[in-house]
Amino acid sequence: MEKMLVGCLLMLGQLLLVLPVGARERRPQDRFPSRGRRMHPQTALLESSCENKRADLVFIIDSSRSVNTHDYAKVKEFILDILQFLDIGPDITRVGLLQYGSTVKNEFSLKTFKRKSDVERAVKRMRHLSTGTMTGLAIQYALNIAFSEAEGARPLRENVPRVIMIVTDGRPQDSVAEVASKARNTGILIFAIGVGQVDLNTLKAIGSEPHKDHVFLVANFSQIESLTSVFQNKLCSKYGASVVHLSSRPSFCAVHGQREMHRSLEDYTYIKHIITQVQK
Repeated sequence: MEKMLVGCLLMLGQLLLVLPVGARERRPQDRFPSRGRRMHPQTALLESSCENKRADLVFIIDSSRSVNTHDYAKVKEFILDILQFLDIGPDITRVGLLQYGSTVKNEFSLKTFKRKSDVERAVKRMRHLSTGTMTGLAIQYALNIAFSEAEGARPLRENVPRVIMIVTDGRPQDSVAEVASKARNTGILIFAIGVGQVDLNTLKAIGSEPHKDHVFLVANFSQIESLTSVFQNKLCSKYGASVVHLSSRPSFCAVHGQREMHRSLEDYTYIKHIITQVQK
């Protein structure tokens, strides 16, 4: 009996973390249209608050050899899920994407596509580089080139938010702290997502502050989709605002031995307290 209660409480905790506040109250007609692509179940629960949001968003994707074929596909799925709730267009949200290994490959710039469907096709066509991990070089490229007006970034005087979302699974082979700081100092908001055995201090050196709102760590690529709802809240509500809190020091546990689950340290501690009370 106690084991069943523990399992149920842990599963409940996962649901509370994944779903944003008020998500259970959304009606089907409030959902953002998938526009021809099946939406991730979490994304389908969320409101379309990104409509008419202006932003210049650049994805930076770790395409090093440590990312296997299956995991690379998971990253592409994650990007496609994020795209579902963005209102993409030349006068609203522009999207660019870089992937990097030993070198940086510009898959498409902020000026390349005007329609979401074209962005989705480009993501699906991406090919794994399978080389080194030059994270600093990729951030430098974004700062100097991807966010230049020549590549489609809007002038700073227009006050359009500039956002980087970087996904990495390993230690960089170059320096990241200085170039990331330089990017942040120009006004670029950086979300750093680490997967697996990533050095947390490196993620903090990359991501914007406060780190609890901009630095994320998941156990493996299968869990990266659990961040979809988090980023809808962050990107659509207010860039850089704290809407869903996840600790930058997450812990991991297994439910019924079937899969690992991502949760913040604070919420895990609270659920552990409830379990202790039940067991008394």
